[in-house]
Amino acid sequence: MSAQIPTPAALAQRFVTALAAQQFIASDGTIVTLDATAPSTLESALAILAGLTDYEIYLYLRDQLLELMVTTATVTPGTGLLPQHAQIWGVPRIGATAAVGYFLISSTTESAVSVPAGTAITVDGTIQWTTDTALTIAAGATVSAAVTATATGVTGNLAANTAGAFVSPVAGISSVISDQNGLTGGAPVEGVESWRARIIDEIRNPPGAGTDNDYEQWARNAGAAYVSVVPGWLGQGNVTIFVAGSGGTAVSPARLAIIQAYIDSRRPVQANALVMAATIVPQAVTITLNPDTQAMRLAVAAALAPYYLSVGIGGRIYVTALSSQIAAVAGNQTDLVGPTQDQQLAPNQMPVLGGINWGAA
Repeated sequence: MSAQIPTPAALAQRFVTALAAQQFIASDGTIVTLDATAPSTLESALAILAGLTDYEIYLYLRDQLLELMVTTATVTPGTGLLPQHAQIWGVPRIGATAAVGYFLISSTTESAVSVPAGTAITVDGTIQWTTDTALTIAAGATVSAAVTATATGVTGNLAANTAGAFVSPVAGISSVISDQNGLTGGAPVEGVESWRARIIDEIRNPPGAGTDNDYEQWARNAGAAYVSVVPGWLGQGNVTIFVAGSGGTAVSPARLAIIQAYIDSRRPVQANALVMAATIVPQAVTITLNPDTQAMRLAVAAALAPYYLSVGIGGRIYVTALSSQIAAVAGNQTDLVGPTQDQQLAPNQMPVLGGINWGAA
């Protein structure tokens, strides 16, 4: 429990008490006691000033002490010490990332087409992606072109099988479509609490010689939102790192390559480590609401979605936990009809909320 900070009035009273304990000898030899409780006197004004000043000092000391702890430090410009904690422990904040992935580019049957590196593609004229390397597409052929969004953040993410076009038309191109994995990995600057959690994790679990925790930290530092390290998945002497994106989204091959390269640059030389995308498994739920209203349905869905994400990769879904989440927002008159049993996911599976079947009340 934190120490209580005295109020300005209490601090002023301390000044009054201390001043009353002091006696002075006047020029005429009389003993004088200063009374700061007398209104409209210099002493009363000094008591008020002392109370306010001391109160500010208490607040300053409290704030400085809080900044000394990673758990309470802030990023307030000029005073926040969380960035310094991160620097000391070697945990930089993850900056905004640009979406990456592949577009399938097809040419007409008349002639081969050359597409220079940096050629811009768009869907609606707002967000753009540029080709990472130069391409030569044979007549009537389709190639998979690696691309990177020109802006960071989630706006660069794109659903699978979405038609696009070159910003500057290229003769001989018949279609430009995102592949079956879509474009993923675009994210804003890491949130403060996520950053704080990684710093605390680094303090509690210092780097080892390729421990499970090391691989998890490396994957998160490279942009994975959910990570599960499974030794021996591909045989003895191997470690597999399953990853998923923010919100329980599948990680594209391009993002997997980035995470793999990051881990390869840090893992022990003799280690065999492979990064793989977790399989996203939507979970169907059947619920009988009482009362059954649209507002209640939205509230229940909002409560269940984060629970499934909290299960993580390879976790276990508990029916009691689902019921608790539902009851917290809909009350005990609402029934969870299905699932009826706990479910243990495979080591490579990541659950997300799927469709909700609303039974009749």
